[in-house]
Amino acid sequence: MKSAQSLSAPNRTARILRESAIVARAISRHRREATLKGRTDEAHEMGVLYLGVSEMALDLTQPHQQLDVA
Repeated sequence: MKSAQSLSAPNRTARILRESAIVARAISRHRREATLKGRTDEAHEMGVLYLGVSEMALDLTQPHQQLDVA
């Protein structure tokens, strides 16, 4: 399998989105299970993790912007 860095930009974006969606679904399942079993702290942590994965995926798929430090 090619590394994400050697893929073209559209392929890299698609791969990041596809793989982050898999991770997000697993986290979501874990969160539901924790909620059903009354493990509220764990369910909350999974919710935060879910949002973090989503944000990271979006950040990785956005073009990098140079900041003007003048």
